[in-house]
Amino acid sequence: MMLRRCARRARSLYGLKRCHSTNKRKPKVSQDVSLGIKMNLNLSWIAENAENVQENIQRRGGDVSAFEVRDLYSAILLQKKQCESIRAERKAIARKMQNAKSLTEEERKAIIERAQFLKVSLTEEEAKLHAKETEILEKASRIPNSTSEHSPLDKPRLIECINADEVREEKIEEGRIGHAQLGESLGILDFGSTSKVAGTSQACYLKNQGALLELALVNFTMSHVIKKGFTPIIVPDLARRTIVERCGFQPRGTENLDSQLYQVEDSDLCLIGTSEIPLAGMLAGELLDEEKLPNKAVAFSHCFRKEAGGGGKEGGLYRMHQFSKVEMFVFSTPENASEHFQEIVEIQKEIFNALELECRVLEMPANDLGASAYRKVDIEAWMPAMGIYGEISSASECLDYQSRRLDIRFRLQPGRHTNTEYTSQSGKTAYVHTLNGTACAIPRTIVAILEQHQSRDGSRIHIPQALRP
Repeated sequence: MMLRRCARRARSLYGLKRCHSTNKRKPKVSQDVSLGIKMNLNLSWIAENAENVQENIQRRGGDVSAFEVRDLYSAILLQKKQCESIRAERKAIARKMQNAKSLTEEERKAIIERAQFLKVSLTEEEAKLHAKETEILEKASRIPNSTSEHSPLDKPRLIECINADEVREEKIEEGRIGHAQLGESLGILDFGSTSKVAGTSQACYLKNQGALLELALVNFTMSHVIKKGFTPIIVPDLARRTIVERCGFQPRGTENLDSQLYQVEDSDLCLIGTSEIPLAGMLAGELLDEEKLPNKAVAFSHCFRKEAGGGGKEGGLYRMHQFSKVEMFVFSTPENASEHFQEIVEIQKEIFNALELECRVLEMPANDLGASAYRKVDIEAWMPAMGIYGEISSASECLDYQSRRLDIRFRLQPGRHTNTEYTSQSGKTAYVHTLNGTACAIPRTIVAILEQHQSRDGSRIHIPQALRP
């Protein structure tokens, strides 16, 4: 009886069932409890390439240290070995206790004391491991994406012009009426009334032909992109904050996410700043069949941004707290991602050419890329009354930056090879590459139409043929 009690007491400390369970259990730090989606950053690659990663961070103006991540990664490997060593000893003790009858009282007592010590030690060491894994994910998630060799260092590079032979000097054209003043005089824009309703000048009523112009732009753009094989989607205007962060929206410097997006009080929901967020999140946690790639979507949505300090030259419709946008998004295999990036840029050029807008196409520099972007091309329209080229579209290639954070993978066929940098730990799946591009940011496109297509006296606006019934 006494032997059985000792055996039960020992098993309560290091029982075989618990030992096996503990051995199989994986740390939960890579899984957000509120979201239930794993974040699988390529920590070993970062550690092995810390010097190049740090150089890229500095090039892009980041404030995180790849060397700290490398050191944490090494410490985690050692910590895991420590935990495994304790588990192995607990298993060995459990095996000894299976033959408790052959042990003396002193031996049983020593084993039980050792088991108690190991149980406490394992709890402490696992807590240390958990803390280190939480810290490394917090730091590593702030490391920006790699940078394409196409991206200049610090200044945009002109790729080409649309509906123009060369780039203009940026100065106000005499005789041009600003879009806000022109829109008010034509009765298609109403900024004054918004203060009574929205309490801000960064909002506008579109009236009469102004409202029809927005609808025509949405309809034309959606139709054009759908013909290219994109699936039309209307996305939610709300997204969980975790999804927003995992898509790579990381304000620089002293700013934080709250300075850019509207948070719903007492909730983890944000109003989206772009439909890229719900489009990327749509397949979060999914394992896809390769034959179903690429997955191409085009979405219409409202977008909400705080746009602090958006006055002066860039007032009116140029910076709005709420605006409409048509966005393209692609989930691709790694091998075909660059091809889809070029496809997105070509579609953008077709749209603005059809709208008869004078634009320039720019390869954006490393210091202008968002955290998720590997490469970015912007299209800027000439805005003569403002005397500037204003961004009306951008396209970004994001490699596996978003898919690793959102755990979006595809099955590799037997014998199928891909860059091991993009494969999962099992080697049987790989992370998709994501790409996005603005098909039409409605308010800024209206700015360009009003300023470029106005008559000399400002009494009429030329509507591009593509928008006419």
